[in-house]
Amino acid sequence: MTLDDVKKLTRKTLSAQLAAYGFDDVVVSTGKDQDEDDALFMTATYKSGSALPSGEVLNRTLAILRRELQNAGEERFPYLTHRPEDEATGYDEEGAPE
Repeated sequence: MTLDDVKKLTRKTLSAQLAAYGFDDVVVSTGKDQDEDDALFMTATYKSGSALPSGEVLNRTLAILRRELQNAGEERFPYLTHRPEDEATGYDEEGAPE
């Protein structure tokens, strides 16, 4: 799958699962995981003022996303993180990754 295809399917899947929790969008990039395997790195963003869903909801959502991606022929594992819109990255200017 192309990165655009992955993003479209991911956005559709996350919207279906997380809209009630304020899901806004998803940022998707590719890279290597800790085992040097190709992987997908995704950050779900939420509307300002939204609280993150419970761990149960997040785990279920990741399982559904993984299944949908596999059904579409995607083999890379999706690493999904979640960030409310008004949450800082936790980096100061000196510690920010390049």
